[in-house]
Amino acid sequence: MDYLEPIVRKARILTVILPLVAALAFGWRVGISVLVGAGLALLNLAWLAAGVDRLLGRQNPRGGGLVALRFMGRLALIFMALFAMIHTSFLSLTGALLGLSVVVLAGIWEAMALLLRGESDR
Repeated sequence: MDYLEPIVRKARILTVILPLVAALAFGWRVGISVLVGAGLALLNLAWLAAGVDRLLGRQNPRGGGLVALRFMGRLALIFMALFAMIHTSFLSLTGALLGLSVVVLAGIWEAMALLLRGESDR
């Protein structure tokens, strides 16, 4: 998972900054929602990377079914968390969706940093 380290590092930075900004701008419920969404996103990324590494490192191609099952389990976990937020109306769905996007935002940040440093593959 070394190849993801720059993105994970940036996602962790965003996981600290975004909830604080959201809490100051929109209230503590939105800040907590962003934090919950970001936690789910980072957990999902770690599980996904571990599954892909395990699948690609395996000589036996039959292991793909277990990886697919775990992927479905991760999606179910995220959907259950979002459903609980909608059903209880305690946390902000918009904040959670912003939190779930930290990995994408970190990827964009890393891509822009690479472009500005001139390290893109040509």
